[in-house]
Amino acid sequence: MPRNKRIGFKAKDRFKKIMDRFIDGLGRDVFVYLTPTRSECPNCYYDSRNNRSSGIPKVDSSSPTYFITGRCPVCYGKGVLTTSRRKKIHALVIWDPSGEGLNTLTFTEAGYEGATKVQIKTDPIYHNYIKNSEYMLIDGLKCKLSNPPILRGVGSKSVLVAEFFTTEKLSNLVNETI
Repeated sequence: MPRNKRIGFKAKDRFKKIMDRFIDGLGRDVFVYLTPTRSECPNCYYDSRNNRSSGIPKVDSSSPTYFITGRCPVCYGKGVLTTSRRKKIHALVIWDPSGEGLNTLTFTEAGYEGATKVQIKTDPIYHNYIKNSEYMLIDGLKCKLSNPPILRGVGSKSVLVAEFFTTEKLSNLVNETI
């Protein structure tokens, strides 16, 4: 008589907890920078013809007064306030995913060199953040999305995979590893 080969709920829960701890141990914090928001300065009027501040403060009196320094102290003469948006996510980072698999910088006769392609694997809930990102900061390097992020996996166990490239010099990363 064949045995029933079902996996119990306790075993599934134990496996999930162990895998979550394993992924947390391997992953790193990565910063996603979204498109900054722009809003009109609350202190001065915006000059749409010149795309900057008009230099006239928003006051309730009938005669407008000008700033003493010649520019708005809130927006510094830009007419708009720009707010950068940043989100921290936890991801598994793989440098040069199609390469040798060392996932590190290498030292050659010409100096340090490293991969310009990087792949991250993270939770699918970050799909919209990554898809709409302006750039990402991975290991101190500014990286841009090269291909749309894709979901890989089976059933409820899926992972978001995104590939990026960087054109920055590796001096920031080299200083951290020495």
